[in-house]
Amino acid sequence: MIYKKLILAVAIAIAAFTPLWAIPDVPILQVDTLVNLSKTGGGEAQSALFLPDGNILAIWKGRPMIIDSKSGETIRNLDALSSGYASDPKITKDGTRLITRVSGPELAIWDIPSGKIIKQFKFQVGWCCISPDGTKMYLTLPNNNDNPGTIAVYDMATFQEIDRLAYPNITWGSQIDISPDGQTLAVSVGKTQDNQYDTKSNRVILINLNDKKNYTIVETFEPQVYSMEFSPDGKQIAFLHGGGNWEDIYIYIYNLGMKKKKLILLNDLSALFGIKIKSLGQPYFVDYNTIIFEATDWPITKNYHLSWNIIENRIKCLIKFTNNYSVDIKDSTLLLCSQGGLLAYLNNNVVQVKDNLSKIENELNFYNNQLMFYSNITFIGETQIFDTTGKLIANLGTQPFVNGKNIIKINQNLLTGIYILTIKNEKEQISKKFIVE
Repeated sequence: MIYKKLILAVAIAIAAFTPLWAIPDVPILQVDTLVNLSKTGGGEAQSALFLPDGNILAIWKGRPMIIDSKSGETIRNLDALSSGYASDPKITKDGTRLITRVSGPELAIWDIPSGKIIKQFKFQVGWCCISPDGTKMYLTLPNNNDNPGTIAVYDMATFQEIDRLAYPNITWGSQIDISPDGQTLAVSVGKTQDNQYDTKSNRVILINLNDKKNYTIVETFEPQVYSMEFSPDGKQIAFLHGGGNWEDIYIYIYNLGMKKKKLILLNDLSALFGIKIKSLGQPYFVDYNTIIFEATDWPITKNYHLSWNIIENRIKCLIKFTNNYSVDIKDSTLLLCSQGGLLAYLNNNVVQVKDNLSKIENELNFYNNQLMFYSNITFIGETQIFDTTGKLIANLGTQPFVNGKNIIKINQNLLTGIYILTIKNEKEQISKKFIVE
């Protein structure tokens, strides 16, 4: 049974905490279904992931649970931790093993079919990743007497350490992820001096697992990286960087083939939204060209969840969902889990047109392969047309716009549907929707 009353109430609540008047005029990805995990007890939700069969494994406080993705009902609970919280879950590709961080931070591993905890690591780790074939686990280790080195490799069948990756001047490890082909590790590492962490040596490095002797430096940072994720095609990595103060936080996207980076900066987002953006959330890949992340002002009054086009460096969609802890995707469905225990199922290809038709027709008319666009300012901007999935349909180049009526010639036939006209310059982006009938 789908809890329609709950869905409506929560959707209204989310809308109330996410004012839309200041958001750029772009499509909004709509929440399809919501499940409230907070009925299971106190504490916070700590992420949710799809299982191979399409159901959901969610973490609530110290207990993993399997939830029916169609009804929202709990199918069964896995063993709960005797103490501490489980967070940041990872599931092996075959859906048989669950690995979570435990207060400490340590690790716990569940056998999902039986629901039993089968292994707990009672030493401190940075974080871990699992090889795509599910046979190995890579742990980043802090610098102490028990764990010399940077990365420990464990066999997932025996849970015994089988290798250790250590390099000169690197004695501390944090965020880690493995490429989809299992050939490359992306790791945030550092070094210590006199048992003190050296804030000027934090690096993101790439390790070729076919040649473990050397590594490649992506960049050196000061002082910390908070997340690490490969794109689904393995050609990019994205991470959240936090500097010495919140003014230095930004999203970093690195293209491995081109050896080039793109940054999403607080100041750029502040200019886009017209308010002071002070905080960013971890970026998650949806596909090779799209990430989603949160942006929040300060003091916290507005929270925006963005779907971002990496290639074109622009907002693709906005998502009505706040305080998000995790993102997962299966086929075209996104799964979001909020701190408060709300699960949102979103169709990645479905958007809602904000403006009603009369407003669209008054502001933007399409006739005979040309648009009549009204502007209240004079400016020069790059003009593009997208469909509602964010696909570029036409790039009309850079052209001047006057205060008043402007005619934009498209010079190509558009199929029946809803489109988005985007005009952007160095300072701002204007997006308007129009309908081709």
